[in-house]
Amino acid sequence: MAAQTEIPFLDGMKVGLGYDVLTGVATKSPAVMGTSLTAPAQAGGQTVTKTLQIVQESSVLHQALGISVDVSAGSMLGDASAKFKFASDIAVNSFSLYVVVGVQVFNATRTLDNPVLSKEAADLLREHKTARFRDRFGDRFVLGVKTGGEYFAIYKVESLDATERSSIAGEIHARAGAPGVAGGSLDADISSKIATSKGKLDVSVYVFQAGGSNKGTETTLDAIMQKARVFPTLVGVDQGVPYSMLVHDYRELALPGDELTFIDVQNQQDVLTFNASLLDGFSTVINDIDFVRKNIDQFKNADGSNVDDAVLAKARKDCLQQVDAIRLQMSRCSNDATTCMRVQSAPEDFARLLPKIGDSTRVTVPNMVEQFPIATLGFTFGDHHNLLVPPFPAGFPAPFTGEPIVLAGEFGNLAYVADLAADDIHPPPFGGAVFVKAQDPPGGSVVSKGSTVKLALRIGDTAP
Repeated sequence: MAAQTEIPFLDGMKVGLGYDVLTGVATKSPAVMGTSLTAPAQAGGQTVTKTLQIVQESSVLHQALGISVDVSAGSMLGDASAKFKFASDIAVNSFSLYVVVGVQVFNATRTLDNPVLSKEAADLLREHKTARFRDRFGDRFVLGVKTGGEYFAIYKVESLDATERSSIAGEIHARAGAPGVAGGSLDADISSKIATSKGKLDVSVYVFQAGGSNKGTETTLDAIMQKARVFPTLVGVDQGVPYSMLVHDYRELALPGDELTFIDVQNQQDVLTFNASLLDGFSTVINDIDFVRKNIDQFKNADGSNVDDAVLAKARKDCLQQVDAIRLQMSRCSNDATTCMRVQSAPEDFARLLPKIGDSTRVTVPNMVEQFPIATLGFTFGDHHNLLVPPFPAGFPAPFTGEPIVLAGEFGNLAYVADLAADDIHPPPFGGAVFVKAQDPPGGSVVSKGSTVKLALRIGDTAP
């Protein structure tokens, strides 16, 4: 393992404190002292890194945000950084694309000069109490601090239609990368496309800023890109924040006796990193299940059958149980290297069983009760809703019971049988209108295509 590692800053971190790489937690007591905290003599000015890319997977999104896999593992056991929490709030799923706009500004790194063990730490090693030393001071120490700032805006483009989400994400990416962005126009275009989308298009914006002045939250692309362009000027020496910390291996220091061998934590960290990646995958599967349940009428099982919400609820519960089991294994592994095991269950085994987007086999029953006339009889003024398709029931508009009728347009996804009682026939002069007096099942119910809806009709004027 490399002697020096960069980790995200967490509240309470200070140069000289110990650090446990397995849990991502800094110790409370100083492990190392130094003569001063300085930047390299040849250190230059700011280093600016810009990001503009489209991603889909959670792991790639984390990489775009500068969150490494080993940092993710520590965040799941210890305190999570603000950026890790920001990434978690986005709730990555397989039905979305993510346009990442980012600017990272680094000022000079300051490191501890002439580091030596503190008296407490040296005494523990001198007495060969290495286990206690690790409990007190971890397996690394904080050598330096990097100040600066970072600004990220994430556009989450979610849609049932893969072509639609690719098109919108591509348009955002192209506008963001072009000079003189007309963001307001694009935002208006997106709003219009959301209103007319048949794929349940939704576009969300998430903004994260650490350091720099002017911390207002931007919601339009032109404001986001303007902020990204000027962000380096907002992160001067006075506006920079502790951005990340450099942690170093104790073995580089002069240790009492210099014959001590620290426990090799490489295997522990490898196992924790592997299991952390599984947690990331299970989170995506859970988010996918939530998306499917919200849009269940747009999905079908592999055999073409309807999707059962109870089955999805059980799959979600099973995934959560796997998450709990993985977290328990990670906790045990961080405390005892002999218990470290790679978890064998894979998120892909759960994901491949989820229903797929397809022709809807379920429809929502329309509410037709006293909403509009489904047909007109003779000559009437007003809105003519001729949804009732000939041939009409025998003797129409005489009374009838349980007669099949056919409705046109989108109403044709269901079958209908109707009753018309003699008391419900009140034609005005020159004809009348046919209204639905009652229906079963009620409007808003979700049923299979072709299901039968019972209608009680009445004939009268346009007043209910």
